[in-house]
Amino acid sequence: MTKRASFYIIGFLFILILGGWFAYEKYWEYRVKEGAKALGYELNDEEIKYWVKRIRSYNKLDGFDEDIEEFVKQDKIAFPPTNGFLFIGSSSIRLWQSLEEDMSPLNIINRGFGGAHTKHINRHKDKIVFPYKPKAIVFFCGSNDINGWNAPEDVFAEFEIFFNSVKERLPKTMVFAISIQPSPSRFDQRPRQQKWNESVRNLANKETKLVFVDVSPPMLSADEKPRPELYTEDLLHMNQKGYKIWTKLVRENLKEYFPDDFQ
Repeated sequence: MTKRASFYIIGFLFILILGGWFAYEKYWEYRVKEGAKALGYELNDEEIKYWVKRIRSYNKLDGFDEDIEEFVKQDKIAFPPTNGFLFIGSSSIRLWQSLEEDMSPLNIINRGFGGAHTKHINRHKDKIVFPYKPKAIVFFCGSNDINGWNAPEDVFAEFEIFFNSVKERLPKTMVFAISIQPSPSRFDQRPRQQKWNESVRNLANKETKLVFVDVSPPMLSADEKPRPELYTEDLLHMNQKGYKIWTKLVRENLKEYFPDDFQ
């Protein structure tokens, strides 16, 4: 191959990469703009670029290291009792303000951090999962992963890594995986969310230490649409009505496996 031919090939590849990056940027700008419009907001170009940058930052593997260090600091002050019930995942866990009351009399550890992807939980398992030696783990994550344009298969693969590591390191611990809920602001992503849900459901059918908690049916209307009355103004995070549904289903499943803890 001549030097001139090599130069043309390299130039062509550079154009392809640049074009792909440009298309990716435009895709996210469009998505943020339309998402805001659906919520009744009009964003200017500067605001759109800000939110694109913020959403893409959530995909960074080290994006939540500071949040995890805050948990570590808390644990140094007062380490949670072992053999408790660990709730871990993204903002729907973090914002569950009534969690301890809703799960009473269980010993609850809340390790939710907003914007979390499953890969972030995997990155920090040695800090916010294994040290607690929980009796059970209630897991909710995956919605942000898919919103970050990660393929459902890849998101499920990350969940498998999590579950298998728990099975290896904490063989007596049960994992309860909550389904990705049908929030109105992300309902356009529902087909991809359902792929993750079905993959976890199928895995739970084979694994005795994994339970799939499907919260979706009661969060949908008779015509299979999201129920906006279950959500806050952002139509993504739940209000007390939404958490009431989660509480009922999670308690029922935990009580089935740990009846003595509810005495």
